[in-house]
Amino acid sequence: MAAFVPRIEWRLRAAAAVAAAAFAALLVGAPALAQDEEEESAVTPMEGCAERERPDASMLEKMRRRLTVTTCASSAWLDSLGGNQFRYDQYRATYGTISAGGLWSDYDGFDPRLRFRVRLQLPQWDERISAFAGRVGTDDYISDTEGDFEALPTRQFGTLEDESVLVGLGYSSPGRTGNDFDVGVGVRVDLPPDPYARARYEIVRAFGEHYVLTARETVFWQNSEGFGTTTRTYLDRALSDTLLLRWANLGKYTEETIGLEWYTQLTLFQSLNDRTGLAYQLQTEGETDNEVQLTRHSARLIWRRQLTWDWLFLELRGGVSWPRRKVIEERKASPEVGVALEMQFGNRPR
Repeated sequence: MAAFVPRIEWRLRAAAAVAAAAFAALLVGAPALAQDEEEESAVTPMEGCAERERPDASMLEKMRRRLTVTTCASSAWLDSLGGNQFRYDQYRATYGTISAGGLWSDYDGFDPRLRFRVRLQLPQWDERISAFAGRVGTDDYISDTEGDFEALPTRQFGTLEDESVLVGLGYSSPGRTGNDFDVGVGVRVDLPPDPYARARYEIVRAFGEHYVLTARETVFWQNSEGFGTTTRTYLDRALSDTLLLRWANLGKYTEETIGLEWYTQLTLFQSLNDRTGLAYQLQTEGETDNEVQLTRHSARLIWRRQLTWDWLFLELRGGVSWPRRKVIEERKASPEVGVALEMQFGNRPR
């Protein structure tokens, strides 16, 4: 089901070029500094991470190569703070995504989205430690309420998340065992800076011939929001070689929350071929202390296509929701459509 990479786990508009340039500017300072510090070294991080460029490479291929080399060199520079033995084979395992798109609905209007995220390898620090940088939905990322679809924005609990740049460090086991614990600390790049921390424990169990159950508990703290916790479960049922049914449930509580925010979601993933996939999704969400406890019902169809390059994906969405957050509102159908283009770069471990 390759069309669903990076998630079952699913996990440019012209503005994508601007985003890539801004992203490169964010990271390129580190390799440049490393070059100054290593004048006596035979190979600088940028040279050690260099990749051969085809003479006929397109603008997108050149942009992707630049992002790949820059993030690899950023890993090398940051890792050099923990030792002096560069490990370029491992730095090349650095990977990330950049996406641009938008979502429109009759109820909420139009929301453009521009996102990136990258995971930096730090083998000299510890194989279990990595660095993160990204422009993401801040609360969704910290509270672990992100959905299966990263390229297009997803409205959770009646709102579409504001996006911010986050940087941080994470600790996790190098391999997944089915009983996994990870910790992350970082800061939202803002004035004043907004630090955060989270700890997460996940259990994965297969039973029968076709079922997989995943349960995950996340405890988090953010300076501007206080403490909170998120509980989520997935029950996956393989129906055939091309069909997977997922039942997802999530509950979130914070010091700023009006009661418990929750949703239950049923998604049927269908692989049409090696490059194309569909997802049919039904969702109900609510807030226990809101004046209307059932705040939204939704039905969606998501189409995802791997384009000519195996690192470029097009995602289209269409659907309808029935929102109602206030007693004075009438619950009526609100159509929605969305489109996004996602580029993966680096060498993500399979």
